[in-house]
Amino acid sequence: MQSITERQKEILMAIIREFMKNADEVGSLALLEKYDLGVSSATVRNEMARLMDLGLLEKSHISSGRYPTDLALRMYVSNILGSSSLNPMVTIEIRQGIFRDRFSKETVIDSILKIVSDETESVAFIFLDGISRYWGISELFKYEELREWEKIQRVVNILEDANFLNNMMKKYSSSGVSLIIGEESGIKGMDQCAMAFTQLPFWNTSNAHIGVIGSKRMDYAKCVPSLREVQNSMRNAMSGWN
Repeated sequence: MQSITERQKEILMAIIREFMKNADEVGSLALLEKYDLGVSSATVRNEMARLMDLGLLEKSHISSGRYPTDLALRMYVSNILGSSSLNPMVTIEIRQGIFRDRFSKETVIDSILKIVSDETESVAFIFLDGISRYWGISELFKYEELREWEKIQRVVNILEDANFLNNMMKKYSSSGVSLIIGEESGIKGMDQCAMAFTQLPFWNTSNAHIGVIGSKRMDYAKCVPSLREVQNSMRNAMSGWN
């Protein structure tokens, strides 16, 4: 991807921050009212046009504003993750929950799902031995763009299709947290969603994953560190299980 100037980056990040709040398209005047960009409205419009040419912004046919593309959101995620860390209280909650319930598979699964779903405001799922367990469907209704039955049903269908989910894990799995934003999934009807997941140490099972599905406006600075902490805490607790 072609590099962007510091001013373009500042404008792009401002648009993304506004989009993450309410999913609305953002115009130049709205940006200048909220952010001290130090340039004129005409300059902001020109820079937004250049960002569109670079594939980082797009617009609908009914608004003069712009919203970030999936490519821009991935740039945003890369930008924030380097300086993000999990709330210490959440870290303690995850570690204590796993340690407390570590001798019961069912109890530790329930504990992990509830903690991760609450922290990320997304649906948390665990894929284990070809079966998926999930928690937090109601979290999706917090996002205006997902408050349609067809979109909720699409998420549920994915979570309950073991073969499909297994193939997704195999295709996108990496050594860290894998992240799929919007249309990157190639799944019809999932363009407003994002998925993050990572491998989960779980007894002697080699095919286990922990993840979240939610709006592509999810708080990535919470989602990715939460999954990392669950992975690390499970790995540490596993030492006395076998």
